[in-house]
Amino acid sequence: MRAFGEGVLEYRARLLRDYENAVVVVNNPCLEFWFLLHFERTSKYFPACGAAEARLKRYLKNYEKTQKYFTKQNDDIYLKLKSNLQAALRNSKALGVFDVGDPRKAMCEMELFFEVLGVH
Repeated sequence: MRAFGEGVLEYRARLLRDYENAVVVVNNPCLEFWFLLHFERTSKYFPACGAAEARLKRYLKNYEKTQKYFTKQNDDIYLKLKSNLQAALRNSKALGVFDVGDPRKAMCEMELFFEVLGVH
């Protein structure tokens, strides 16, 4: 298994260098890890998205990585997770910042996205 993609690291570095207002949000291994942080505080590194998704399904039994699931009228992903947003932000911050030297560290920087929106 290849470590965190060198292409991704180069792209991230270029964005941060070339755009002073860029905010790069790293979720390692995937977005499902961010969703999981709404339900539990964990620093477990999941080597693949499937493992993080399986853990998430303990809480969202019918979770599917589909547009239909994410955007279902009156039952979208935001509404499913909204009540736990503050816990997820705390759990995300507790993991610290992305470390280029430690690509196997569980990481979620979604709090950066919410800070840009003014949600703390």
